[in-house]
Amino acid sequence: MEKLFQSQFTWWEFFMAALLLLLLYFLLTFIERILDRFTFLGNYQPLVRNFIHSSLLVYEAVVLLILSGIFVYINPPFHGVLALMLVIGGYRQIKDYLNGRIVNFDNYISVGKRLKTENTQGIISNMGRLGVKIRTNKGLHFINYSDLLNDGYMLLSGEEVGGFYQLNIQPNDPDEKVDYPSQLLDLLTTTPYLDWNHRPQLLPSKDTSKLIKARVVVKEESHLNDLITLIQEWGYSVKVA
Repeated sequence: MEKLFQSQFTWWEFFMAALLLLLLYFLLTFIERILDRFTFLGNYQPLVRNFIHSSLLVYEAVVLLILSGIFVYINPPFHGVLALMLVIGGYRQIKDYLNGRIVNFDNYISVGKRLKTENTQGIISNMGRLGVKIRTNKGLHFINYSDLLNDGYMLLSGEEVGGFYQLNIQPNDPDEKVDYPSQLLDLLTTTPYLDWNHRPQLLPSKDTSKLIKARVVVKEESHLNDLITLIQEWGYSVKVA
Protein backbone atom coordinates (compact mmCIF):
# COMPACT_ATOMS: atom_id res chain seq x y z
CA MET A 1 0.00 0.00 0.00
CA GLU A 2 2.84 2.36 0.82
CA LYS A 3 4.31 1.85 -2.66
CA LEU A 4 1.25 3.53 -4.16
CA PHE A 5 2.32 6.78 -2.49
CA GLN A 6 5.99 6.49 -3.48
CA SER A 7 7.56 7.95 -6.59
CA GLN A 8 7.90 5.31 -9.33
CA PHE A 9 8.85 7.53 -12.27
CA THR A 10 11.13 10.51 -12.86
CA TRP A 11 10.62 13.61 -14.94
CA TRP A 12 13.24 12.29 -17.35
CA GLU A 13 11.21 9.12 -17.91
CA PHE A 14 8.07 11.21 -18.36
CA PHE A 15 9.64 13.39 -21.07
CA MET A 16 11.20 10.39 -22.83
CA ALA A 17 7.86 8.56 -22.86
CA ALA A 18 6.12 11.70 -24.13
CA LEU A 19 8.71 12.11 -26.90
CA LEU A 20 8.42 8.51 -28.10
CA LEU A 21 4.63 8.47 -27.96
CA LEU A 22 4.36 11.82 -29.76
CA LEU A 23 6.81 10.72 -32.47
CA LEU A 24 4.65 7.68 -33.16
CA TYR A 25 1.54 9.89 -33.18
CA PHE A 26 3.08 12.29 -35.71
CA LEU A 27 4.19 9.33 -37.83
CA LEU A 28 0.64 7.98 -37.99
CA THR A 29 -0.68 11.47 -38.75
CA PHE A 30 1.90 11.85 -41.54
CA ILE A 31 0.89 8.50 -43.04
CA GLU A 32 -2.78 9.53 -42.93
CA ARG A 33 -2.00 12.77 -44.79
CA ILE A 34 0.06 10.90 -47.39
CA LEU A 35 -2.87 8.55 -47.98
CA ASP A 36 -5.13 11.61 -48.44
CA ARG A 37 -2.64 13.20 -50.81
CA PHE A 38 -1.49 10.27 -52.97
CA THR A 39 -3.13 7.12 -54.27
CA PHE A 40 -0.74 4.16 -54.46
CA LEU A 41 -2.53 1.25 -52.73
CA GLY A 42 -5.29 0.84 -55.29
CA ASN A 43 -8.53 -0.61 -53.97
CA TYR A 44 -6.96 -1.15 -50.53
CA GLN A 45 -6.25 2.56 -49.96
CA PRO A 46 -9.65 3.51 -48.42
CA LEU A 47 -9.45 0.49 -46.10
CA VAL A 48 -5.90 1.33 -44.97
CA ARG A 49 -6.76 5.01 -44.59
CA ASN A 50 -9.80 4.22 -42.40
CA PHE A 51 -7.69 1.84 -40.29
CA ILE A 52 -5.06 4.54 -39.68
CA HIS A 53 -7.78 7.08 -38.87
CA SER A 54 -9.44 4.75 -36.36
CA SER A 55 -6.07 3.85 -34.83
CA LEU A 56 -5.30 7.54 -34.30
CA LEU A 57 -8.60 8.07 -32.49
CA VAL A 58 -7.77 5.31 -30.00
CA TYR A 59 -4.06 6.03 -29.82
CA GLU A 60 -4.51 9.70 -28.94
CA ALA A 61 -6.68 8.81 -25.94
CA VAL A 62 -4.26 6.06 -24.86
CA VAL A 63 -1.31 8.48 -25.02
CA LEU A 64 -3.09 10.95 -22.75
CA LEU A 65 -3.95 8.15 -20.31
CA ILE A 66 -0.38 6.81 -20.21
CA LEU A 67 1.21 10.24 -19.75
CA SER A 68 -1.33 11.12 -17.06
CA GLY A 69 -0.48 7.92 -15.19
CA ILE A 70 3.28 8.57 -15.37
CA PHE A 71 2.72 12.17 -14.25
CA VAL A 72 0.78 11.06 -11.18
CA TYR A 73 3.42 8.50 -10.16
CA ILE A 74 6.24 11.02 -10.32
CA ASN A 75 4.88 12.44 -7.06
CA PRO A 76 1.70 10.49 -6.15
CA PRO A 77 0.43 12.57 -3.19
CA PHE A 78 0.80 15.99 -4.84
CA HIS A 79 0.28 15.05 -8.49
CA GLY A 80 -2.61 12.75 -7.61
CA VAL A 81 -4.50 15.59 -5.92
CA LEU A 82 -3.61 17.93 -8.79
CA ALA A 83 -4.82 15.42 -11.38
CA LEU A 84 -8.06 14.89 -9.45
CA MET A 85 -8.69 18.65 -9.36
CA LEU A 86 -8.06 18.87 -13.12
CA VAL A 87 -10.47 16.01 -13.78
CA ILE A 88 -13.18 17.61 -11.64
CA GLY A 89 -12.64 21.07 -13.13
CA GLY A 90 -12.48 19.81 -16.71
CA TYR A 91 -15.08 17.06 -16.43
CA ARG A 92 -17.27 18.53 -19.17
CA GLN A 93 -14.36 18.92 -21.59
CA ILE A 94 -13.13 15.38 -20.84
CA LYS A 95 -16.61 14.01 -21.44
CA ASP A 96 -16.87 15.91 -24.74
CA TYR A 97 -13.45 14.61 -25.80
CA LEU A 98 -14.32 10.97 -25.08
CA ASN A 99 -17.70 11.29 -26.77
CA GLY A 100 -15.86 12.83 -29.71
CA ARG A 101 -13.85 9.65 -30.09
CA ILE A 102 -17.13 7.76 -30.42
CA VAL A 103 -18.65 10.17 -32.93
CA ASN A 104 -15.51 10.23 -35.07
CA PHE A 105 -15.61 6.45 -35.40
CA ASP A 106 -18.80 6.90 -37.41
CA ASN A 107 -17.56 7.26 -40.98
CA TYR A 108 -20.96 8.56 -42.05
CA ILE A 109 -20.41 11.76 -40.05
CA SER A 110 -17.84 13.92 -41.81
CA VAL A 111 -17.19 17.42 -43.07
CA GLY A 112 -19.67 18.37 -45.77
CA LYS A 113 -22.54 16.21 -44.55
CA ARG A 114 -25.92 17.76 -43.76
CA LEU A 115 -26.77 17.35 -40.09
CA LYS A 116 -29.98 18.07 -38.23
CA THR A 117 -30.24 18.34 -34.45
CA GLU A 118 -33.06 19.43 -32.18
CA ASN A 119 -32.25 23.11 -32.64
CA THR A 120 -29.92 23.34 -35.63
CA GLN A 121 -29.74 22.20 -39.23
CA GLY A 122 -26.84 22.79 -41.57
CA ILE A 123 -23.59 21.57 -43.05
CA ILE A 124 -20.73 20.21 -40.95
CA SER A 125 -17.80 22.54 -41.63
CA ASN A 126 -15.37 21.25 -38.99
CA MET A 127 -15.04 18.30 -36.62
CA GLY A 128 -12.84 19.21 -33.67
CA ARG A 129 -11.85 17.34 -30.53
CA LEU A 130 -14.66 18.73 -28.40
CA GLY A 131 -17.45 19.34 -30.90
CA VAL A 132 -18.58 20.10 -34.42
CA LYS A 133 -19.09 23.39 -36.24
CA ILE A 134 -22.23 23.57 -38.36
CA ARG A 135 -22.72 26.17 -41.05
CA THR A 136 -26.32 27.36 -41.29
CA ASN A 137 -28.09 30.22 -43.04
CA LYS A 138 -27.79 32.22 -39.83
CA GLY A 139 -24.06 31.64 -39.34
CA LEU A 140 -21.69 29.16 -37.75
CA HIS A 141 -22.88 27.12 -34.77
CA PHE A 142 -20.78 25.00 -32.39
CA ILE A 143 -22.27 21.84 -30.84
CA ASN A 144 -20.24 19.83 -28.37
CA TYR A 145 -20.22 16.06 -28.75
CA SER A 146 -22.00 15.37 -25.46
CA ASP A 147 -25.01 17.45 -26.50
CA LEU A 148 -24.90 15.89 -29.96
CA LEU A 149 -25.20 12.38 -28.50
CA ASN A 150 -27.65 13.30 -25.75
CA ASP A 151 -30.06 15.26 -27.97
CA GLY A 152 -29.68 13.01 -30.98
CA TYR A 153 -29.04 13.93 -34.61
CA MET A 154 -30.04 13.02 -38.13
CA LEU A 155 -27.98 12.97 -41.31
CA LEU A 156 -29.94 14.48 -44.18
CA SER A 157 -29.76 13.39 -47.78
CA GLY A 158 -30.09 15.60 -50.83
CA GLU A 159 -27.95 18.16 -52.59
CA GLU A 160 -25.32 19.73 -50.40
CA VAL A 161 -25.47 23.48 -49.78
CA GLY A 162 -23.48 26.16 -48.10
CA GLY A 163 -20.44 25.87 -50.34
CA PHE A 164 -19.94 22.10 -49.99
CA TYR A 165 -20.33 20.02 -53.15
CA GLN A 166 -19.58 16.51 -54.26
CA LEU A 167 -18.38 16.26 -57.83
CA ASN A 168 -18.06 13.17 -59.97
CA ILE A 169 -14.97 13.74 -62.09
CA GLN A 170 -13.73 11.47 -64.86
CA PRO A 171 -10.89 11.91 -67.38
CA ASN A 172 -12.05 12.16 -70.99
CA ASP A 173 -9.24 9.93 -72.26
CA PRO A 174 -8.25 7.61 -69.37
CA ASP A 175 -4.67 6.36 -69.22
CA GLU A 176 -3.92 3.43 -66.90
CA LYS A 177 -0.45 4.83 -66.17
CA VAL A 178 -1.70 8.19 -64.84
CA ASP A 179 -2.46 8.74 -61.16
CA TYR A 180 -5.48 10.97 -61.73
CA PRO A 181 -6.33 11.75 -58.06
CA SER A 182 -2.81 13.08 -57.45
CA GLN A 183 -2.78 14.94 -60.76
CA LEU A 184 -6.16 16.51 -60.07
CA LEU A 185 -5.22 17.54 -56.54
CA ASP A 186 -2.08 19.24 -57.88
CA LEU A 187 -4.20 21.15 -60.38
CA LEU A 188 -6.76 22.14 -57.77
CA THR A 189 -4.06 23.82 -55.69
CA THR A 190 -3.75 26.41 -58.44
CA THR A 191 -7.43 27.39 -58.53
CA PRO A 192 -8.64 30.50 -56.71
CA TYR A 193 -12.19 29.20 -56.26
CA LEU A 194 -11.67 26.74 -53.39
CA ASP A 195 -11.79 27.45 -49.67
CA TRP A 196 -8.54 25.88 -48.49
CA ASN A 197 -9.65 25.90 -44.88
CA HIS A 198 -11.29 22.66 -46.00
CA ARG A 199 -8.93 20.50 -48.02
CA PRO A 200 -10.57 18.76 -51.02
CA GLN A 201 -11.26 15.07 -50.50
CA LEU A 202 -10.69 12.87 -53.55
CA LEU A 203 -11.91 9.29 -53.51
CA PRO A 204 -10.96 7.16 -56.54
CA SER A 205 -13.45 4.59 -57.79
CA LYS A 206 -12.71 0.91 -57.16
CA ASP A 207 -13.54 -0.02 -60.76
CA THR A 208 -11.60 0.73 -63.94
CA SER A 209 -13.65 3.78 -64.93
CA LYS A 210 -11.14 6.19 -63.33
CA LEU A 211 -14.09 8.00 -61.75
CA ILE A 212 -13.09 10.33 -58.90
CA LYS A 213 -15.55 11.47 -56.24
CA ALA A 214 -14.39 14.87 -55.05
CA ARG A 215 -15.79 16.74 -52.05
CA VAL A 216 -14.89 20.42 -52.34
CA VAL A 217 -15.73 23.72 -50.68
CA VAL A 218 -16.02 26.80 -52.86
CA LYS A 219 -15.53 30.29 -51.49
CA GLU A 220 -18.83 31.49 -52.97
CA GLU A 221 -21.77 29.70 -54.56
CA SER A 222 -21.13 31.48 -57.86
CA HIS A 223 -17.67 29.92 -58.04
CA LEU A 224 -19.02 26.42 -58.60
CA ASN A 225 -19.66 26.89 -62.31
CA ASP A 226 -16.25 28.54 -62.73
CA LEU A 227 -14.60 25.58 -61.00
CA ILE A 228 -16.45 23.06 -63.17
CA THR A 229 -15.48 24.94 -66.33
CA LEU A 230 -11.83 25.00 -65.26
CA ILE A 231 -11.76 21.26 -64.51
CA GLN A 232 -13.33 20.56 -67.91
CA GLU A 233 -10.56 22.59 -69.55
CA TRP A 234 -8.08 20.23 -67.87
CA GLY A 235 -9.57 17.31 -69.82
CA TYR A 236 -12.15 15.97 -67.40
CA SER A 237 -15.93 15.58 -67.47
CA VAL A 238 -17.66 16.86 -64.34
CA LYS A 239 -21.08 16.25 -62.80
CA VAL A 240 -22.48 17.55 -59.52
CA ALA A 241 -23.54 14.50 -57.47
